[in-house]
Amino acid sequence: MLLGLAALAFATAAACSPSGSVEEAVNDLVAEALVANLEIENAGAGVAQRLAALDQARALYLPSLDLNARYTRANGGRTIDFPVGDLLNPVYASLNQITGNSRFPAVQNQQINFQRTREQDTRLSLTQPLYDARISAGRLAAQSQYDASAAGRVALAGRIERDMREAYYRWLQSRAQIGIFDATVELAAENRRVNESLLRNGKITRDLLFRAEADQLEVQQSQLGAQNAERLAQSYVNLIRNAPFDRALPSVAVEDQDVERLRSVLAAQAQSAQPALGLAALQETAVHQRYELRQLDAIAAAAAAGEQLARAAFKPRLAFAFDIGTQGETYTLTSADRYLLASVVLKFNFFSGGADQAGVAGARAAQQEARASRSLQEQQIRFQVQQALQDFQFRQASLGTAAKRVEAAAGAFRIASRKRDLGQINQAEFIDSRRAMTDAQLNLNVTRFAALGSIAELQYALGADSHHAPPQSQP
Repeated sequence: MLLGLAALAFATAAACSPSGSVEEAVNDLVAEALVANLEIENAGAGVAQRLAALDQARALYLPSLDLNARYTRANGGRTIDFPVGDLLNPVYASLNQITGNSRFPAVQNQQINFQRTREQDTRLSLTQPLYDARISAGRLAAQSQYDASAAGRVALAGRIERDMREAYYRWLQSRAQIGIFDATVELAAENRRVNESLLRNGKITRDLLFRAEADQLEVQQSQLGAQNAERLAQSYVNLIRNAPFDRALPSVAVEDQDVERLRSVLAAQAQSAQPALGLAALQETAVHQRYELRQLDAIAAAAAAGEQLARAAFKPRLAFAFDIGTQGETYTLTSADRYLLASVVLKFNFFSGGADQAGVAGARAAQQEARASRSLQEQQIRFQVQQALQDFQFRQASLGTAAKRVEAAAGAFRIASRKRDLGQINQAEFIDSRRAMTDAQLNLNVTRFAALGSIAELQYALGADSHHAPPQSQP
């Protein structure tokens, strides 16, 4: 019976209620995360904001049409006295005396208000920029900022995909560990039962039974730890895809062949025609594909456009303006009230206290900073590719060793089980043999899923997963 339980423990290291392939399961989870993840949604809102800012910058090329209406009621204010009576009345009196009649009446002095008691001014104003260097520079800056935001969103999608793959692999690893410990608990329970029988028959002393009981409790404690890790891994997977933490995940069987199959998929995504993944070629592929570098390129372009915008302060601005409206005390459209105004407006700033020069210097410094950040990020990506590739190669090479270790430990445990039943070894040696087999199974399980995780990390380092990014708005 112990031999059957050992075989069961070895089998559960690879599968727990399998359903489908690991590629299909993880791809479905990634697709769901890229649609529902809150970080992706937040980044999408940022892209939409940049797109709106780009539309605003483009709109400055077009004419603007404004309606302006003003109605005013005034009381008081400055006045001017006009002594028309003092000037004309002596003349009129002399004329009346000469003619002998009163044809020329007396005139009152006048007081004129500078403000009308009521007035309206209603007009349509059309303004069209003819030349303004700020507009083209502002559009280039807005376009580059949009490109940077869009590239950042794709880069974030790549990170979300990597996190989902690694989190799901950790969950599968925890599930496989639970299977190993479940079978090991049965082995420990069977060992305790055998020792109870040996004690009743007087073949061993009670201390060996206590040792078997302690071993069983140790395995049960490890089983509880694996179950806790499985629940945490499940919650994290659901957190990435914005789902309830207790939502069920697809359980699949994972074999060493899955590692090689995913490596082949990675080679195709990396556009590598060689079976072996070369470091230099992969680094060049990563530099070409990583959207983090595209984001920094766009930031550098935005900084260059910012310098153009700062230099535009030294150039003149020319615009055409046309107004049509009516003006008077009442709203009428008579020829006396209607008016047309056509203007060509030129504006050139000669002095601003050095603010324009400071703006150019600041924009140039921002451009240099963006270029330095881009160079630094490229070096970090090259190192990231090297680290991920070496880690994968190590994990892949360790798989064969780990599998042979399981075979050797299982064979040693079978022999130890027979010797224990015959009373040829003590309890400590049997438990050490069982622990060696369990450790070997756990090591194979960890190594297998670590290899899958290293593939996900290498895929992210190459930028191959960026092709799965969700769609975005186009400018």
